[in-house]
Amino acid sequence: MSGHSRFDRTAQRYADEARKRDYSELVSWCVPEPGDAALDVAAGPGFLSGALLPHVARAVAFDESGALLAHAPEGVEQVTGDADALPFEDELFDIVTCVHSLHHLPHPETALGEMARVLAPGGRLVVQDYLADPDPEQAAEWDEIERLRDPGHGRLLRRGEVAGLVAPRGLSQDDETEWTSDWDAGRWISMVEPDEQTAARLLEMIGSDRFQLIDWRGRFKR
Repeated sequence: MSGHSRFDRTAQRYADEARKRDYSELVSWCVPEPGDAALDVAAGPGFLSGALLPHVARAVAFDESGALLAHAPEGVEQVTGDADALPFEDELFDIVTCVHSLHHLPHPETALGEMARVLAPGGRLVVQDYLADPDPEQAAEWDEIERLRDPGHGRLLRRGEVAGLVAPRGLSQDDETEWTSDWDAGRWISMVEPDEQTAARLLEMIGSDRFQLIDWRGRFKR
């Protein structure tokens, strides 16, 4: 995750925000079983792993930022490294998740290939992220805003792109859903603790004190 120093710098702020979330729906999407091993890729503070832990045998939170992983709940295994080269054996995990993180990864296709590699037969891959605007010009404009806010932003993936990337790896889509997320622009900007000039420029580019993103979640099975 290039730009992970931003997450090191704002780890406490990020963890405080993540702690407020309700992970119960995500957990049910993973269809956890008592003997399962679960891996969350680009896990941040590891709270999804913590929510899965009571339902599985093993929960691993994987992230490039040790400062973020330091917030992981007790019992969650913490592993640091690069999502392009996961330090795990093939077919090791029954559940692999990646939530709101693909757009931070410089090579999402490589990272998804790695997630598929470590997924056991019968396993579930659950991916959630914001989708690019169907209009390529609007999508490029938003990615520019995202990169100004966080230089570690890669790009938002298009509708159907994740399914296309994991299909050659033997994974088929089992279910998907999408909805609209409503954001307060000032709060969204302040989460990265930018300088005043950058914050002002971001507000100007967004052009409103609120904005919406398309949120998507898909489950894939091997």
